[in-house]
Order: sequence, then structure tokens, then C-alpha cells
Amino acid sequence: MRLTDFRSYPAFDARFEGRIVAIAGENGVGKTNLLEAISLLGPGRGLRGARAGEIGRRTGGIGRPWAAWGRFEGPHGACDIATGTVGEDSPEARRKWRLDGEPLRSGAELADRAAAVWLTPQMDRLFQEGASGRRRFLDRLVWALEPGHAREVAAHETAMSGRNRLLAEGRRDARWLAALEDAMARHAVAAAAARRALVVRLNALLEAGTATGAFPA
Repeated sequence: MRLTDFRSYPAFDARFEGRIVAIAGENGVGKTNLLEAISLLGPGRGLRGARAGEIGRRTGGIGRPWAAWGRFEGPHGACDIATGTVGEDSPEARRKWRLDGEPLRSGAELADRAAAVWLTPQMDRLFQEGASGRRRFLDRLVWALEPGHAREVAAHETAMSGRNRLLAEGRRDARWLAALEDAMARHAVAAAAARRALVVRLNALLEAGTATGAFPA
């Protein structure tokens, strides 16, 4: 793992090899910043959901271009993933990704090689708020194993938005409405099946007692 001008780190270089890694230190030394950097090497906006222009180390009140790089071992073998805004001077600079030194072609390609799931103290709301938040968290778990799941969820939401707009505008086009509802149903069934399959796998691991170790089930 290497960082350049990432949050509080002018530079960082370390290798993590253990299956379980504990990061310890005084308040403010950059533990969460390091975890955020790792989360940014998978799909999405990371555990803080920060904009790219907010991440660079600040000097003179100005955020610097930043970069994060990691090497992962997985089912497809070793791969290098890099992201950041190096070469972009604008505060509104957009993140770029590279996979094995080449520009990333799609988010699904990245999800095939690395994915991250996190549970933070701020996520206690998962157990306090409604089902939609828990469903989004479950979707992130599914996405880590099934990159195509995100496309099914997004396609369902797009079809549902189109259906709601059609109804709100009072346009009673039966064929258009039927086509949108057919798309909603197909994508919803695929998404629900993927969620159910993951829950079945998690329950089997918990019942076998092989997944949690000393951690309470």
C-alpha cells in the first residue's frame, strides 16, 4: 500500500500480509485515513463518501493532488490498483483509476478484482433506521461477490423512476407502462435472488462456526 499526499500522509508505504490486521495509535495519527485509502481502492466513494477534491493533503489551505496504490492477491492472481487526482490541479478534479498500470475501462472490471465492505461506529444507524438502509448495506455485501448485482439494482431503480414519472405526468400509455413494469420485475427478481443467495451462504457459515472464530455470532 502506498499513499502520496493523502489526507494527513505526505507519503506512506507498508505491506499488509496477515489475514487479520490491527491498526493502533494515538488519536489523530491517521488510522481512519489509512482505512479510507484502502476503501477507495474498491468500487465507490469510500467509507467517508468524500469528494476527490476533499482528500488531498492541504498546504496553505489548498488541497494537493493525491494518489493511493495497492497490490492485491485474489482469484485472478496479483493485480495493481491505483486511484487519485495526480496531474489534476483543479479543486474539482475527478478521480482516475488504473488497473495494472492501464486506465480502468469500467467499474465492473474493478469490482472483479477487489471490493471492500466496512462496518464503522457511525453505522449503528443500521440497527435503528428503516429497512432501506439495511438493504443498501446488504447490497454492498452482495456487490463484493457479484459485481453484476449493482447493475440489476441500478436498472430496477431507473425503471421505477421512469414509471413514477409517467404516472405523475398522467400519461396513460399502457404499453410504455407495461414495459417499465416488466423491466422492474425482471431486475427486482435478479436482485432479490442475489440477496437471498448471500444470506443463505452467511447463515451456513455461521451455523458451521467456521467464519466467526471467537467473534460473537
